[in-house]
Amino acid sequence: MAAMTPPTSPPPSRPHRRAARQLLLGLVPLLVIGLVLLAAFAVRLADVRAPLDADTATATATVTAVGAAPDGRGLGVAFTDADGTPRTGVIELERALDVPVGARLTVSYDPDEPAAGSARVHTDGDAASAAVSDVVFGLAAVPVVLLAATALTAARLLGRPRLRSRPALRPTATHVVVRRGLLVRSWLEIDTTAGLRWLPVHWAPELDRLTPGARIEVRGDPARDRLVLPVVEDAEVWPSGRVRDREPRGELRQAAVDPAATDVGLARQARADGVLPFLAPVLGLLWAYVDGSGPLGFLAVTALSAGVLFWLPQLLGSDPRAPGRS
Repeated sequence: MAAMTPPTSPPPSRPHRRAARQLLLGLVPLLVIGLVLLAAFAVRLADVRAPLDADTATATATVTAVGAAPDGRGLGVAFTDADGTPRTGVIELERALDVPVGARLTVSYDPDEPAAGSARVHTDGDAASAAVSDVVFGLAAVPVVLLAATALTAARLLGRPRLRSRPALRPTATHVVVRRGLLVRSWLEIDTTAGLRWLPVHWAPELDRLTPGARIEVRGDPARDRLVLPVVEDAEVWPSGRVRDREPRGELRQAAVDPAATDVGLARQARADGVLPFLAPVLGLLWAYVDGSGPLGFLAVTALSAGVLFWLPQLLGSDPRAPGRS
């Protein structure tokens, strides 16, 4: 076990601007997708509410037919309007139901429509009200996702610089990479007075130049603190998670040392993390099947999931160079 020098006053270090850019790389596309979805939902809500807004009168109707058009989801009903005029209508259900003929239910209708012929009427739980509920749910769910992602990203951007003021230690550390599924992350394996600790970090070129077992500066005590700030070659390396006292799960291996390593652009970062969003259609199909929201629900969930699946690796500090290493 390597000894650590006592805490000292930390000298100035170069901020880890790449980590901040990576966090924004993940957040900005998600915000754009979310705002587009909110605009689309707002337009869609006006469309699906239009038939219901026209229904200003209610009546008690009797079911006269089951399994009518469209697709066997229609219920034929008969009722008397407020003027005492007999009317007939069709209720379109979200899915076909076995409703007994003669059942009575409250319907809403447009009193300005001609009484002759079979008009479209509505009741609670029909296809029209379900469509409104789906859109309202989207209008509520999308801001929740955007607020959560923004809050987590802002906490990272504002919280990591505060670690600079902590006392500095100089333990030894080794750069390792951990592959877990499609996600590859950089970690520092730090030798502390309490044993080995593992810290996930945002990738930086200084990590690739780090010799295994080299002494680095750490702001904070990794043996006790849940968050510390490593400094490698006088450059900050932002943690992308908390200190762990157990080896991280996944395929762990020592990173190759490249003394000539330089910064990697965000375009390569985006290409490295561009695989995960391809899983979004699977989530969209699953949601459309479970929720019954159809093609529009599939498209909305696919788009939002793609944004989240691209944002998440940036928050976790994915390593853009690890997939190409031997």
